[in-house]
Amino acid sequence: MPGKQNEYYSSHQKLSLIDTSGQRLLQQSNVLVVGAGGLGCPCLQILAGAGVGIIGIADFDVVSISNLHRQALYNYNDASKLKTQVAAERLTAYNPFISVQTHNIMVDESNVLELLSAYDIIVDGTDNFSTRYLINDACVHLNKPLVYGAIHQTEGHVTVFNYNNSPTLRCLFPKDENESIASCAEIGAYNIVTSIIGTMMANEVVKIILHHPDVLAGKLNQLDVLSGKTFKIQYQEVEGSRQKSKERFSKSFINKTISATKLKEKMITNQSINLVDVREEDEHNNFNIGGINIPLQKILNQTSFDFSTTDEIILYCQKGNRSNQAAEYLFTKGFKNALSLEGGVNLWQKISVDI
Repeated sequence: MPGKQNEYYSSHQKLSLIDTSGQRLLQQSNVLVVGAGGLGCPCLQILAGAGVGIIGIADFDVVSISNLHRQALYNYNDASKLKTQVAAERLTAYNPFISVQTHNIMVDESNVLELLSAYDIIVDGTDNFSTRYLINDACVHLNKPLVYGAIHQTEGHVTVFNYNNSPTLRCLFPKDENESIASCAEIGAYNIVTSIIGTMMANEVVKIILHHPDVLAGKLNQLDVLSGKTFKIQYQEVEGSRQKSKERFSKSFINKTISATKLKEKMITNQSINLVDVREEDEHNNFNIGGINIPLQKILNQTSFDFSTTDEIILYCQKGNRSNQAAEYLFTKGFKNALSLEGGVNLWQKISVDI
């Protein structure tokens, strides 16, 4: 390695775990981190310092002041700037010997395979289960290891999915998590937890690159930072889980989603659409973006509808999970133009769509 670069990694290479051969493996690796938030920030910084040669960052969001306490890659003056842009600038200033690639997109079924296919290892730093299952399924389809971490207030956990055909997210959580699980923005986040879990996720990435035998595949490492207790749970392959992931991408993709921006255009231009809120009545009354209210369970129990099969039906809920289910069900009933609003009401409000 050139002099300055060798100096940068000199302490790292003194470790028998790494040595010059391990450092070379790190430099030759490429890793994608999806989500540059509370978990993504510490993970990205550790990976950059470790010398991962190519680091990809996928995030559609901007820096928010309320998140700064746990997202140390950004500062107060970065508010409203793209996270991907700011993170790339900070990381390359921190280590000029790496390459950072930015993907300022919301990851969905239409782009996830193309995005993930360019990287060897995927890190999930997102905060909603709909996206987590999507990333997991794509990793299974592409046969890529997935480093996974999550937090809940003062607790967190880390594991690795699909590493040398190890169990996947659907093995640990066979049924898709529902929308009752609140995000950090809703229940708060302890920056000590995000920093530790994000760092532990980076540790798993490094171990995978170095072919270390103790990768957390099939093992969930849980941590309670207040008590200091950690414990591991082993989990096994669940029959059919891997096949379910593969089937998601085995057929030609039919886009059943619509972005908030695209919906806004349709509403402004008064295009003919049927807007349906599939949340419960109290949720609809508390806040809605228009249209009629038909709760998801009512839709799933119906066999006939007032809509024509040629009508464009746009369904929405709080985060997009329930509306996805409704769109898929209606599609099987012949409603080929049934679409789900990406990110639901949460994202609609977050990006300040002004109707």
